[in-house]
Amino acid sequence: MEVKFKSFSPKIWLFCFALFSLLFAVYSYSFLDIGLTLTSFQPFLEFQRKMRWFGYFNRPRSTLYFVLISLLTYLFYFLVSKAVKSKKILLKEVIILSLGVGGIFVFAYPAFSHDIFNYIFNAKMIVVYGADPHKHVAMEFPDPMLGFMRNIHTAAPYFYGWTVISLIPFILGLNRIFTEILSFKAFSFLFYWFTFLILRKLFKDLKLKDRKLRLVLFLLNPLILIEAIGVGHNDFSMMAPALLSFYFLNKIKKERITKEKLKLFLFFVFFFLFSVSIKYATVVLLPLFLLWYFKPKFDLGFWGAVILFGIQFSRFGLMHSWYFIWPLTWAILAKNIKAVKFFVLISFMALLRYLPYIWYGNWNPPVPIFRQYIYFIIPLLTVICYFFYKGFKLLKIKK
Repeated sequence: MEVKFKSFSPKIWLFCFALFSLLFAVYSYSFLDIGLTLTSFQPFLEFQRKMRWFGYFNRPRSTLYFVLISLLTYLFYFLVSKAVKSKKILLKEVIILSLGVGGIFVFAYPAFSHDIFNYIFNAKMIVVYGADPHKHVAMEFPDPMLGFMRNIHTAAPYFYGWTVISLIPFILGLNRIFTEILSFKAFSFLFYWFTFLILRKLFKDLKLKDRKLRLVLFLLNPLILIEAIGVGHNDFSMMAPALLSFYFLNKIKKERITKEKLKLFLFFVFFFLFSVSIKYATVVLLPLFLLWYFKPKFDLGFWGAVILFGIQFSRFGLMHSWYFIWPLTWAILAKNIKAVKFFVLISFMALLRYLPYIWYGNWNPPVPIFRQYIYFIIPLLTVICYFFYKGFKLLKIKK
């Protein structure tokens, strides 16, 4: 008996997305550092041994697995998005899914990056060693964490805003490496969820079209889930207050009472400066805020995304995939949904940039050049093909 594709309930895509997210979380342990032991639990140690062998000594198969699971995760991400747009899947079901998948990625290993260990140790410098991580470096301290850290010779790269709030997850982590990782990733998960809530309010206030689709494209984006929660990068601790500052700026435009305007302005300034105090990058949004305030038709979402993407070229050789969280988050506010979809496409390329690293096992040449090809050439060819398609379609109509 032939089974038609349309006979499947769209809700199956929710299950498939959760399944492949779980497989990605399991796969992340193939990048577990050789010098790191998270627990003495014997079954886990056996699992750890097998995953290390797969990741470090079977790279062709590991690379194939990475490509397949990335493709399938994005496939079901798009299918769920399409089903929400056609009202076959409810937004509340996607919200529940995002909570479950986010919880899964909290327990994933921070593959591809060691930044979370630096977050932990910089907070540890303050709490345990009584030192300022902006003036001292990790290698000054005889600590067992140095065995699996990177950049132990450099001071904290972020400003004091992040240093202060990072003390919260460190204290909650009780100075044990496994619980510290979970604590910092749960902290990132909270900022991700806070960002979603702010976006939801902004969509309503700005009266943007396709609100549910936009929320789904943000909530379930695999790059966001993997980099922000799975790897534990702190980018949403910068993006959430930046969006909140814009939320208050929008309120200022609508408010007529001077006293209320002043209160809203103070909130705008506070959250904007707090965002800048985390990673500096959002300072580039200030002139765009002013332009939007005086010219309401200005597409702040699109141009904000373009600027946040463009500033990464100042560090062309160090353009990390998680940096794309900045423009992707801001692009969700673009007036034209096609712009949102294009940035979502680039997010897929940003995730695939890890492919050369997994294959070669290092970041040395030719890995950097292959990473740039994946990031730029494929999206560029997609745009060219799109315009050719539109051009031929117009010619056909004229004939």
